[in-house]
Amino acid sequence: MRDSLRVLAISGVLAVAGALSPAIAGDNAMVQAQSAPSAAQLAGPTPAASSAPVPDADLKKALSEIRASWRDYEKCERSKVCSAYFESFGVGLSFSDGTIVSFAHVQRLTASKHDCIVNAHDALDRGDRAMAVQWVMASQMMEPLDRNWVGDHPDAVIEALRHCCG
Repeated sequence: MRDSLRVLAISGVLAVAGALSPAIAGDNAMVQAQSAPSAAQLAGPTPAASSAPVPDADLKKALSEIRASWRDYEKCERSKVCSAYFESFGVGLSFSDGTIVSFAHVQRLTASKHDCIVNAHDALDRGDRAMAVQWVMASQMMEPLDRNWVGDHPDAVIEALRHCCG
């Protein structure tokens, strides 16, 4: 059963990657064709191109989860749970701007919930939104429903990280 679920998850990732590869190739060709950024590109995204606003209820829940994790310094001691790879969380994350990212092959190990939020902030500071969300998910490993909620609301998590615990 476990092997068939793993095969199903891998098949899903491959299907998503296969579907996106023509779009990614087109984006890379477009980026390579541009020699210098235009004034509009330097100004940043237009309001129409930016992601949708995060609902207040989602932001409130994400802030609550992150703040609770921020205050928990206890090291993760359940080795079976804490050694799980992030890729076991599911297939991937979908942001409201259309970005789809598969989960990373990373482990929480003995990191505390607080450490996970610190790692999430570090990832966000590097511009890696997906890894930031995955670290917040890792902080919720003992609570699968909360972990799944975080993964289903990555934009709310990113916005909450920008407002909390930095």
